[in-house]
Amino acid sequence: MVVRRVLWVLLCLIAGGPCAFLALEGIGLPIVALALLCLIFIGKRNNSLAETLIGFGLTYSIEIVRFAIPDLALAAQQNDVATAAYFAGHLAIAGAIVLSGCWILVASKRTPVPSPK
Repeated sequence: MVVRRVLWVLLCLIAGGPCAFLALEGIGLPIVALALLCLIFIGKRNNSLAETLIGFGLTYSIEIVRFAIPDLALAAQQNDVATAAYFAGHLAIAGAIVLSGCWILVASKRTPVPSPK
């Protein structure tokens, strides 16, 4: 079971980076949404939703931050509000994915799990 979970998190880590590039292009947003929904569905079904969101979100966030921060700064300097909002939205969604995974993980650790009999 542990090997399956590790392989699942590795798959999520691998999927996050390319999805970030697709999301930044704009045209790939439906593909990214579909991939994320599939990962969430499978992660929830396998009781590893927190690990799924954190694994996908880490590489997704790293790539989004790497490209969006310089572009956001450039758009803000040029007073291009639409472009600044576009990249700020990407940063907010990337942060929300990771933070929601962390929140689920912390919340699940607080609730006592009944011992199997």
